Amino acid sequence: MRIFLFRDECNSDAFAFSTDVTGASIPPVSPQTEWIFLGTIETLIVEKWGIRDFQEVLDYLKADGYCVVDAELIE
Repeated sequence: MRIFLFRDECNSDAFAFSTDVTGASIPPVSPQTEWIFLGTIETLIVEKWGIRDFQEVLDYLKADGYCVVDAELIE
């Protein structure tokens, strides 16, 4: 599965994963939220990103098409 990574331009601690390259389905975390595309990852290489408990992220992606996370998830 190809996953697209975004960061909130107004909040450097807010990140989101999406199955949509446009990120249009990701809800804002504040009124000023502007999701900025950072890159694409493959689930096969997710271990290299240092992301803990990525299965929970995958579950949200399968159910909702997006997952908003705090910077603490990404080491």
